[in-house]
Amino acid sequence: MGDKQARLQFLLIMILYGTIGTLSRFIDMPSSIICLGRAALAVFMITLILAARKEAPCKPAIRRNARWLLLSSCLMCLNWICQFEAFKYTTIATSTLCYYMQPVFYILSAAIVLKETLSARKLACVAAAFAGMILVSGVLQTGFHISELKGAIYGVAGGFFYAMVVLVNKYMKDIEPIDTTLVQMALVTVIMIPYSALTGAFGEAHLTAKGLVCLAILGLFYTGVGYIIYFDSVNRLSAQTVGIMSYIDPVVAILLSAFFLREPVTVYTVTGAVLILGATAVSELGDLKRHDMVE
Repeated sequence: MGDKQARLQFLLIMILYGTIGTLSRFIDMPSSIICLGRAALAVFMITLILAARKEAPCKPAIRRNARWLLLSSCLMCLNWICQFEAFKYTTIATSTLCYYMQPVFYILSAAIVLKETLSARKLACVAAAFAGMILVSGVLQTGFHISELKGAIYGVAGGFFYAMVVLVNKYMKDIEPIDTTLVQMALVTVIMIPYSALTGAFGEAHLTAKGLVCLAILGLFYTGVGYIIYFDSVNRLSAQTVGIMSYIDPVVAILLSAFFLREPVTVYTVTGAVLILGATAVSELGDLKRHDMVE
């Protein structure tokens, strides 16, 4: 695959992921049921793709990384639940921007766990991103409005758990991304079945044709096919290209929130978006420049 095709694939995936929040608006089900359906359908699709390729998961690699796969799957459950809960309580723009605090949490956790250097630049970026999150949350506009605040908190929590997934994945060795994804999705499915039963989520799900179709699209294509294309293109692109193009996701989410769903986007939201996305961009580009100089 050429670089141009890989860029196009990654662009399409980022646009697709930017629509997840909007798609979730048409799925009237508890977050745990959405997560369960998404993971189970992703397992089904990835299994079909592996069968079509006449490939099989590498069992020795899976066994070597079993504890990290289990931990990352538990964290992914929390990540997804918080993400979809955020969509229910606040606007797509607010929930997405709060969720996009994930790089900030990764910077802080990597400094503690991986002993990575926490430079003045990174500290400034962390401070700017947190300031942006406060603006986006709506606290300065409406005070502690319960629904908006819960949405913002869920969004931030989702970003935190996603950062933990990325951190745990750093410990996995010699395992293909498609194998990692397949096992994680299978474990998420297994975990979410008893969780959904214990929380009474099965009885609260409103099964409509529109909701089921949207859930099928989310699981089969956004997650099953989407994850494979994502890793396939990431492995062929430079870290700088991936870092820059990743900002397409939140931008698409904000635009859809404003123009398709007609959700309010205030000056506070725009300012917060600039602070959060700008801080992350400055931090990532700074890391990439230093990496290039070392090489």
